[in-house]
Amino acid sequence: MVFSTALRPFLQRRPEAFDVLEIEPQTMWLADDPFAGPFFEFTPGIEAFAALPGHKLVHSVAVPLGGTRPPDPEQLGMLAKTVARLQSPWVSEHLSVAGTPHHAAGFLLPPIQTEEGVEIATRNIRAFADAMGRPIAIETGVAYFRRKHFEMPDGEFVARVAESADCGILLDLHNLYCNERNGRILLDDFLARIPADRVWEIHLAGGVEVDGFWLDSHSGAMPEALARKAIEVVRGLPNLGAINFEIYDTFLERLDQGTFDMIVDQLRGIWEEAGRATEAVVPPCIATTPICECPDFRPKDWEAGLTEAVWKADPSRHPCAEDERPLRLYAWLARSFRGSMLARALPRMMRYLLLRDGDSVELRLQRYYADESPKLYTPLEAEAFRLWLLREGENDPLAIALLDYDMAFMKIVREGRPQIVTFPGNPGPVFEALAAAELPALPEPPEWEIEIVPDSFTIEDFATNATGS
Repeated sequence: MVFSTALRPFLQRRPEAFDVLEIEPQTMWLADDPFAGPFFEFTPGIEAFAALPGHKLVHSVAVPLGGTRPPDPEQLGMLAKTVARLQSPWVSEHLSVAGTPHHAAGFLLPPIQTEEGVEIATRNIRAFADAMGRPIAIETGVAYFRRKHFEMPDGEFVARVAESADCGILLDLHNLYCNERNGRILLDDFLARIPADRVWEIHLAGGVEVDGFWLDSHSGAMPEALARKAIEVVRGLPNLGAINFEIYDTFLERLDQGTFDMIVDQLRGIWEEAGRATEAVVPPCIATTPICECPDFRPKDWEAGLTEAVWKADPSRHPCAEDERPLRLYAWLARSFRGSMLARALPRMMRYLLLRDGDSVELRLQRYYADESPKLYTPLEAEAFRLWLLREGENDPLAIALLDYDMAFMKIVREGRPQIVTFPGNPGPVFEALAAAELPALPEPPEWEIEIVPDSFTIEDFATNATGS
């Protein structure tokens, strides 16, 4: 299972259920800059994960290997320490694009599947592997676009990259199920093109349909058709080392105990079929014809157009008119993720704005998203929004006080020391009104000073990767 804190009650109830837990280390990182760093790891969180029963796998989620942005040495150094501490037998990362070397798109995007794309991915994977000191597996991604006429088929691209970089494959079957259901590939054709002996790991998940697309939403039990296909696929994988299931915290917390037990037992049943084929299970390749027609792309131009179109929610910045619907989907997904970060980081401020301004808050957020590129880390996104609000002329003293109050918790996490916040008056009635979803009144003077102190951790709990400071 891909680990989250919401999994703890199940692990306490059924500690024997999983042989392996997978961690996404960057979910426990902070950064002063999303690209330049320095980067900081919440060490007690990693140590608590290491103490859990079972084998451990590391699944990186912040160094995608399919684009022109090379892996950052500082990030790789810290990641390698985690890999060594957890004794992960291999390390996986996405064969995807996260933006340009200078701007984030806010969502993982598909790389361009050309000869130059193979060369770029190979170079990145080899640098990643050298830093990790472990074998690397590339994850097959979801792609909401149709394949372009100048691109090689998806399975051929993955096979070419894996063989050129001499790496393994993390076969995300739910991603491929999405790609088939959305009309990009035929799953059997993809499987026929990849080297089965390089598949070391499988990811499974559940999804949901939105606006005619089946999304890789990690939102519950896998579709029955996917569960049946997984049994067929694993029988023909001689070197499969792990099957992992992905579900986000918010969905896991709402999942009833019986349904989750069913998912786990279903995974066990699939695993028991691994490598049991009596003969090679290789479906025939099926010639597929791409639908989209547009000019050939160099990888850097592909990334630049996608990043701008997704970040700014403006499909016209990408020259393929056929991609308008998926581009709008990607933009919605990226902005939903940014909105969730702001809601977590600034809960009192965001609730106040919603009560004060109603539906116009969404229009304001859309302007912010278009003005500021994604910051990738929650504290950085919150700080960027704070500065943007002030530049936009936000002068409501209560809004500013709530913003400062929420930001103080972000600063505590980064600085590890108490924070002083000035409030225009007694904050008690303000917090009570917000808790009751009522618009609070501006409190009467005099001003209050509130000291917020760290709880249960210090700055020493965070460690940088390269300097050790």
